[in-house]
Amino acid sequence: MEQIYIQIRYGGDCMTMINIAICDDEVPILEFVEREIDHFYVSRNIAVNVMKFTNGSTFLDACRNTNFHLVFLDIEMPHMSGIDVVAKLRSVYDDMEIIFLTSYENYVFESFRYRPLRFIRKSKIDSELEEALEAFQKIMDNSKNYYSFLTTDGVVIWRVDDIQYMEAFQHYIYIHRKDKNIKVRGSLDKYEKEFGTWGFIRIHKSYLVSYQHIYSINTNEVILTDQKKLPLSRRRNEEVKEKFIEYTRRLS
Repeated sequence: MEQIYIQIRYGGDCMTMINIAICDDEVPILEFVEREIDHFYVSRNIAVNVMKFTNGSTFLDACRNTNFHLVFLDIEMPHMSGIDVVAKLRSVYDDMEIIFLTSYENYVFESFRYRPLRFIRKSKIDSELEEALEAFQKIMDNSKNYYSFLTTDGVVIWRVDDIQYMEAFQHYIYIHRKDKNIKVRGSLDKYEKEFGTWGFIRIHKSYLVSYQHIYSINTNEVILTDQKKLPLSRRRNEEVKEKFIEYTRRLS
């Protein structure tokens, strides 16, 4: 059966559009989960984009162009099981929350290694689905600031808190997290204006850094919490130190 695609858009801030995938070879389950997501987010006036898939391959293909925040994933699918799908998923898309759907409880322990948010039994889906959505939304509410980057490989949505720094190099901006980086077109000046309110400061003509990822500041370099070292320009030294001290005082 071919991929089924549904897109739902309701009110709310487009900056926090939530992308949810449902991957299950049982169409009645797909439709039920979609209706529950519909009801849950309409009542909260939150914008959501839902895509449905009947097999793991089409879902993984869609992940190349869509940054999903959450996937409802059936474990017992033919050709490629949910466990096989998530094994491939976690090697590339580590941020995505996973809620497993299954008819058999014996898969619970095998699934734990992939850090699922919830494990829903299809026999109890009526009572367990809403609680799972509540748990997911609590995560989203605690990390409200997301930013959509148009990269050379498509749109990527990252939590602002996860971004360590941005680096300008050869007409591109490289956005760095601890585990990976992405490449976008644009200017560091543009991102400095946009991310300044989120605690980012220009430490060098080529570097914009998040205060929450700074470990220490020396005469000519900034050391991040993972001990990565970035150059600090002489003319910006005092300003960076003063603002970092101000930032740490606000936290205390």
